[in-house]
Amino acid sequence: MMSDSELTAAVRGGDSRAFDALFLRWYPQVCRFLLTLVKESTLAEDLAQGVFMKLWLYRERLDPSKSLKNYLLVLSRNSALDVFRSKRSLIMDNLVTPSDKPSPDRTEYLAEFAETQSRLFQAVQQMPPQRRSVFVMSRFQHLSSEEIASKLALSVRTVEKHLQLALDNIRKFLN
Repeated sequence: MMSDSELTAAVRGGDSRAFDALFLRWYPQVCRFLLTLVKESTLAEDLAQGVFMKLWLYRERLDPSKSLKNYLLVLSRNSALDVFRSKRSLIMDNLVTPSDKPSPDRTEYLAEFAETQSRLFQAVQQMPPQRRSVFVMSRFQHLSSEEIASKLALSVRTVEKHLQLALDNIRKFLN
């Protein structure tokens, strides 16, 4: 049985079996943590899947010497915060008038959000590697076109073209 740091190093190198092992080891804890935040098991499970997708997408940034548990919990918290920010008014309504049962509008929205997020990640995974890298750096790491061009040794125009094509791919995939 490999330690988290050994598995993290293997995942960083692109080992999908190590990723599967990390997933099996940490998915239940991530789900439980997210459930305490979002209070809906289906949403917590969807967000947990998104956390592990991000872990795989950003695997080259993993540091085996640092705590994987902390990294996963921060990713989880940020995913939950994204949901809260996207539907702030519904969350505020629920805080003012708490209810044991989620409202139909909220449940429907959260289910739709989770499905769209899942489809978005599928679209990103199907992109050519360089286009995917440019898109992830732009939309998830919030780097400018100039910063991306510098990191990938590309022209700014090439980066902008990759972004345009990535967005076209996503639109086609989602429609």
